[in-house]
Amino acid sequence: MGGFNPGAVDTAFFPDGRIKTFLLCNLGYGDDDLLNPRAFRFDFDEVCTLL
Repeated sequence: MGGFNPGAVDTAFFPDGRIKTFLLCNLGYGDDDLLNPRAFRFDFDEVCTLL
């Protein structure tokens, strides 16, 4: 996940400074009423050719 403040995460979760944050991974399910509709995606066969 981009767009976060790694310094703030480090201060909150790793105050001794030995670990530095470079990535956040958010796992779980969103609220269906608040999620945006899924963007268009091509079918596999439309964009891939197996050799």
